[in-house]
Amino acid sequence: MSEERNGRGRWQECGLQPRECFVIMPFGSKEDRGETVDFDRVYAEIIKPAVKALNDENILIECLRCDEVAHAGLIHETMIRHILEAEVAVVDITAQNPNVFYELGVRHTLRDRVTVLIRRADTRNPFNIAGMNSIEYRLDGDDAEQARHAITSFVRNGLLSSARDSLIHAMIPGLRVSAGLKPITECRAHPYRLGGTDKEIWLVTGDLRYVNLNQQLRKDRIDIWVSSENINMKMASQFDGSISALVRHLGARKGDTGEIVEDCVADELNAKMRGRQQVNPGTVVATGSGRLAETHGVRRIYHAACVYGTIGGGFHPIAQIEYCVTSALQLADEESRRLQKEGAGDREKPYRSILLPLLGTGSAGADLLGSAKRQLGAAMAFLRGVADAPLERICFLAPTRQHLAAYRLALAELGVAEAGRPGAPQPPIPGDRDASDVD
Repeated sequence: MSEERNGRGRWQECGLQPRECFVIMPFGSKEDRGETVDFDRVYAEIIKPAVKALNDENILIECLRCDEVAHAGLIHETMIRHILEAEVAVVDITAQNPNVFYELGVRHTLRDRVTVLIRRADTRNPFNIAGMNSIEYRLDGDDAEQARHAITSFVRNGLLSSARDSLIHAMIPGLRVSAGLKPITECRAHPYRLGGTDKEIWLVTGDLRYVNLNQQLRKDRIDIWVSSENINMKMASQFDGSISALVRHLGARKGDTGEIVEDCVADELNAKMRGRQQVNPGTVVATGSGRLAETHGVRRIYHAACVYGTIGGGFHPIAQIEYCVTSALQLADEESRRLQKEGAGDREKPYRSILLPLLGTGSAGADLLGSAKRQLGAAMAFLRGVADAPLERICFLAPTRQHLAAYRLALAELGVAEAGRPGAPQPPIPGDRDASDVD
């Protein structure tokens, strides 16, 4: 236990956020068909080493069992939360423990993928899960090593593909379990190196208001922030819970009591519309960043027309929303090359970085994973297609654990590996814990 906690500390010091593998199994020693099985030994000698082996492949992941959770409150509430949020679950169905089967059913309902079943050798799967793949294990000798290798492979393959292993989700296509998005409290950067180039994709976690206000990015701040807008190019009210609203609020100049005295970004966007009621879907309009230039070092705001509204029906993502990503990157490239040509000074050097939210997944309700794959794919295509682009990194904002998991799975399927690992010289990016802690 102390070793795992120390490992978690090393990852945090490197600015990395490991995935969670939640282990569902009996605790202690239990009887199974006349034999005593030491499940704590199974956990320590088979499951944990199998999962830990993935760290050597740059898949940062750590095991957690319910008895290891140091958390006040109801144990059932804590258990359900981990079953829901863990990207991986390993379930030991040996002894056919009713608690284990209940938690397996919950997992298959809440998550459609990366649930690995294991069982002691010669244990049979009950009828209802007889058709599901499961890994046999023995505790001693070569059999234990084979089981470890199999678990490692199952977890790796599950994380690197979108294949479903839940019978419930397989039988009910399109089933979506709605759960409150879990905010990430710390602002951290997860760099991914795009093979064959000197470019990077970054996943920047946490609250947007703390981006660029940290040890690493203060020295090399993200130049451009992209704001998700409707095709009417009307920024959201500052009290709305959207990226547009937050950008508007942060970019405005305020009086001594916090009231807005100059709506800088929204006013400039309105002026650029010149009385037009809407723009074509996928259009990107550039404005200044208002007070964000002083407080966060943001040089430009790009407004992407990625959603449209219907009377009585709310907002919906536009078709082929990934074109917004391409348009924003092309605009950044054009503006950067113009600055290079004009020979501007250090304050007007070409744009090297841009930050995008996962467009269309807010009030428009687009699917996280599908949106992540399309938008990350568009970013990668741009970087590979415009090799001499001044842009060095394209950053995507992951404000919740669900966003981060979707990005990670999408990048894995797109064949892009995380650049950092324990011991790598990537410093942490500490956000304002007190201000942003919502746990």
